[in-house]
Amino acid sequence: MPPATTSRRRLLRWVGATAAAGVAGCTGDSGGSNGAELVATLAADVKNYDPARANDTTSRKAFGLVYEPLLAIDFEGQARPALATAVERQDELTWRLSLREGVTFHDGSEFSASDVVATFERYEGTPRESDVYLWYDDATIVDDHTLDVTLTDRYAPFRVSLGGVPIVPEAAAAGDLDLSTTPVGTGPYAFDTHEPDQLFRLTRADDHWYDGAGEVPDEPPIETLTFRIIVEGPSQVAALRAGDVDLANNPPADAIADLRDDDAITVTDRLAGGFEMVVFPLASAPFSNREVRKGIARLIPREEIISSVYGGIGRPAYAPISPLLDDYSSESFQAEMRDEHQGYDPERARELLASGFETLDVSPPYETTIVTNETPERVRWAQLVRDELDRTDFFDVSLDQFEWNTYVSRVLAGDSNQSDSMMALGWTGGWDPDTYLRNLFHGDQATPSCCNAAHYANDEVDRLLDEALATYDTAERRALYEDAQRRIVADVPAAFIRFNRRLEAVRSAAVEGFRTYPIDAGEFTAIYAPWADTYTATGGG
Repeated sequence: MPPATTSRRRLLRWVGATAAAGVAGCTGDSGGSNGAELVATLAADVKNYDPARANDTTSRKAFGLVYEPLLAIDFEGQARPALATAVERQDELTWRLSLREGVTFHDGSEFSASDVVATFERYEGTPRESDVYLWYDDATIVDDHTLDVTLTDRYAPFRVSLGGVPIVPEAAAAGDLDLSTTPVGTGPYAFDTHEPDQLFRLTRADDHWYDGAGEVPDEPPIETLTFRIIVEGPSQVAALRAGDVDLANNPPADAIADLRDDDAITVTDRLAGGFEMVVFPLASAPFSNREVRKGIARLIPREEIISSVYGGIGRPAYAPISPLLDDYSSESFQAEMRDEHQGYDPERARELLASGFETLDVSPPYETTIVTNETPERVRWAQLVRDELDRTDFFDVSLDQFEWNTYVSRVLAGDSNQSDSMMALGWTGGWDPDTYLRNLFHGDQATPSCCNAAHYANDEVDRLLDEALATYDTAERRALYEDAQRRIVADVPAAFIRFNRRLEAVRSAAVEGFRTYPIDAGEFTAIYAPWADTYTATGGG
């Protein structure tokens, strides 16, 4: 059976790291020059310290070094031992987890199998319930450092999913420890201070389990991590250039060219797991007509958007699975989707629109809107889409910009499919292909349950997604996902626009060894990741 539990957690990721808007600034010296402190930016405040309740990307970035999962996903998407030394499948539904010995939480309590079971089971009824209850049925403790986990069904992303579940002390499940005020994990950094709208600070934890084997030092080289809350992108860049911060997390794309020209700054980037798209309200004419939707998809100026909005950063998107997942995506598949369905072709677009409008007996121009939030890049690409549609004489399009909470409420309303507006959205996926498809295109995920704002419903697509989720063989999974994508792209519940790139900018003299992690919420993984043979130091090269 397919997983029935849904989650709205990805809703808050739709605008990615540039979601928040508002006014912020930064004060004080970075301290990076003395080698003891690294100061980085966050584009929004930290909302919650409890992994079972934190639904926003920023909070998970901030506490990602406080908690640790059983398996950690490295920079190439491979599961690596963390608090578990081995995860082995016993049969179709049972996995044996061998746990690391000699690990302690920041409160001094010893890590054991009972903490793992308590961590899993405290997710029930929380906002992030699906992190665990998409696959978890039961667990049997074999001894203090061994347990057997039973799944509700075959679940291909099991190892990857373990990487998204931070382990917390059993006392948190028992109600004796409130993680919302006191985050306690086993990670290399412990919580120190949070000054709302100003900063979030961590300090190096004592007695982290790593023993110094290999090339990674036996303790994090950086003593203090301070994340300054700087909402506006230009303010982040100004703080970096002024030396007030050492690392700008996800700086605005239009600043990258200038930052690359600055000898004091090093910019790193890599393909990310996310994309931008226009979603159609399928219950409303003319968007109920597939030829109309195809016509609009053929009018998306993807190359111009990447060039003029994102400074050449990113890749055109014609299907939803990011090429970051090269086991499940390819240039040839994207080209096939481009040529057959969504490639820019104004002449073909006009033919499709004329046919669709005639079928519906709708007289152009049709007045409609594109709903967007206030993220500058999103507003600018929505304007370019609007201009292309208006040039056809089939549409008279305006933009409706909303502040974040209002925007989310509109696009995730239960009647989002009955709106007369197209929706400009972003989506952040992870290391498994299911994260790019299920929440957006499975029939069970229609808003308000989750994120299928178009209310796209295709029984064969649902079957393919469910079968793929329960298929362990990678080649078989890839074939199932390609089949599902072909049907989705041909039905056009959304027009895909651009695959994102993850960007970081650091002061070259202050930061050494930082690597860019491609998945949202994991950007600070490189600060100290002995399981991936990487760490960051202050002082620069």
